[in-house]
Amino acid sequence: MKTILIDKQYYPHIMLMIDAIDKKERTSLITFIIDKAANTISVIGGKRDALRIIKLPFEGQDPTLQNGKWSIDADMFKYYCEDCLKTKRKNQEIILELDEHPQSDSYVIGYANDHAVRRWQCSAACEAHLDYIASLDNKTFQTVSISALQPMLEVASSHCPLEFFKIDKAQHKIIVQRDNDITTTALPQDLIPEIDLVANQDGLDILKHTCQHTQSGTLMINVDNEQLTVTDGKHSQSCSLESLSEFCNKPKVNYTTEVKCVVKIYALKSEIEAYTRVHQIKHNNISLLYFTQNDVYLSGFGCTVDSFQNLSALDITTKQPLLYNINLRQLLKVRIKNITELKGMTLRILKSADGSRKLAFYNEHDPKRPYASIPIELNTNNNDLMAMQTLMAIYNKQNQGDSCKQADLLGYDDI
Repeated sequence: MKTILIDKQYYPHIMLMIDAIDKKERTSLITFIIDKAANTISVIGGKRDALRIIKLPFEGQDPTLQNGKWSIDADMFKYYCEDCLKTKRKNQEIILELDEHPQSDSYVIGYANDHAVRRWQCSAACEAHLDYIASLDNKTFQTVSISALQPMLEVASSHCPLEFFKIDKAQHKIIVQRDNDITTTALPQDLIPEIDLVANQDGLDILKHTCQHTQSGTLMINVDNEQLTVTDGKHSQSCSLESLSEFCNKPKVNYTTEVKCVVKIYALKSEIEAYTRVHQIKHNNISLLYFTQNDVYLSGFGCTVDSFQNLSALDITTKQPLLYNINLRQLLKVRIKNITELKGMTLRILKSADGSRKLAFYNEHDPKRPYASIPIELNTNNNDLMAMQTLMAIYNKQNQGDSCKQADLLGYDDI
């Protein structure tokens, strides 16, 4: 039988492709196109709106291979490649056998490390994959040198996490959307961008990966119809830039700080986790955050249960006691673990000109901009305030005399 070999130098591209295979797509496919005249075997796969093309040179392949195109199931291809990549042997190739039958079904066969057989029945080449390849010929690309692009990507990476970024060559600035807010910063003086560049986090990852693994000195970049496409002349990758138009037209929102504090991460994290284990609290989906001039308290409650904890404020700035409502489900989505090496996390209540508020979370990597935030509402209900004060009295009675506060405040002087 004829064989197709995928050399180890293409493993980073294969891994990126198979990692992007969408498990929710029951009919996800990988397409092979053999084009002897172009001296390539193209492998196409990935998510529908984020396809990738890996081009293998025909040179070094089985010379008896003929021109052809077909698709196979992507799910088993993913696990077969993962099995092949687990081998400890050097120079190991991913080997596929092509069992062709002109008058009947053709098959691709692979052998796992434990000698198990993996066989795919070939189907007609996926039309979406063929259309994607054809679309590349109709795109207008900007060309940029790797040496010029990498410093641009480093600047963008310094603003992570981000939703979008745009490097404006003419105005020598970078515009970043993080946590649905816009900030504009001047580029470093020694950075001379060759092109304007816009992308989201997925696009930034693609650009960095391509720079790292290409053998070319330049990349070609296209942004069209809210899609980013990157190619080095051999391999091509795309990703969705959904909401790009909203980013480009989004105004900057100015906030004032209503409350600022530093709380112990462990206390915050453990209390949130405790709420998830109590059905009434989780179902009620409301937590209360109470700031006094000396402390911060978090409470979760249901019809017949209350939970209350002092978050051990290491530092706090507020003009008066304030009570807020938090959506518990939104709070649970905020990544708290492993976001800082310090014991304390900075929280701010930010208020916009229209009166809306958000609870913003910071770490020492960027003390000026939150890495995440959730909406929060001022609670002026006297019954809720009295309930919090009752729980606070119980807490203080239980913990009377235990006022020792130890903190690792290093790095928070400027927050």
